[in-house]
Amino acid sequence: VQKNKQSEIFDSPYTGMQSENGGVIGMLEVIESDFSRLKSETEANENSASTEHDRFLTESASSKKEKHEAEFQLGLDKDQTEFEKSQLEKDLSSVSEELKQAKLYYGELKPSCVQVHVSFEERVHGREEEIEALKEAYKTLDRKSQESA
Repeated sequence: VQKNKQSEIFDSPYTGMQSENGGVIGMLEVIESDFSRLKSETEANENSASTEHDRFLTESASSKKEKHEAEFQLGLDKDQTEFEKSQLEKDLSSVSEELKQAKLYYGELKPSCVQVHVSFEERVHGREEEIEALKEAYKTLDRKSQESA
């Protein structure tokens, strides 16, 4: 049968480190200092996180407001552009109809302007008669102005 052999490390009973740190009171003091340090670090971290969160909320609200206003303005611009487009389409339609009517009228007038029904000699004779008539009218007006003077 084998005997349990204890290693040489456990030759003496363990008494802890009571003499070095002042016992239980020393341990409680270490725990208290660790707790105080942890508490102050946690409060500082929480304050920092709270400040960062508040800044984020402010920036987010501002950004959201700007984006909403931009979206609203884009909507207004889109509506205005669509209205102007519809007006231009109506104008185009009416002008196209006017152009169509003008072309029809031009088609009716063109033959009478292009085709000459009077010979050159007849036109010259007509102009000479018109010039004589204008001269006669001028003489008549000149006499009447001299009589009234």
